[in-house]
Amino acid sequence: MERKEFIEKVGLSGAAILIFGCMQSCSKDVASSDTQNQNKPPNSSGGDASSNKIDFTIDINTAPYDVLKNIGGYAIYMESKIIIARASNTEFLAVSSVCTHQGATLQYRSNTSKFYCPLHGSNFNQNGSVANGPAAQSLKQYSTSLSGSKLRIFE
Repeated sequence: MERKEFIEKVGLSGAAILIFGCMQSCSKDVASSDTQNQNKPPNSSGGDASSNKIDFTIDINTAPYDVLKNIGGYAIYMESKIIIARASNTEFLAVSSVCTHQGATLQYRSNTSKFYCPLHGSNFNQNGSVANGPAAQSLKQYSTSLSGSKLRIFE
């Protein structure tokens, strides 16, 4: 076997080993699907798992959502990537927490009543529409309903 042929075979074998390792780490582990319900935030309940519709409830008296007891407070429901903000005593806002420009996580600025992207400065109005870019696409907006300390976010 010539040196060039040996190097090619070793290189192909190494590449095959790397690809196999990547495939194994990217495959879905059956056990991990059993822990899906354990990853829900405290005091929340998800909607129908077979449906893609958003419908969950959080308790605003319990961390990390207790910041929503104050006007201007906001929290992110990570499981569904939704930012929830308290705009007034009676109004809660809920929109996608992912900026439509480059996917950064949004913040809520109560002094302007806008959702703000810290990455490039895009601002979104309370209904998710673009106030200024560079983002050009609106955020998905969700409905909210408060009953006692239970805040429901749904489509």
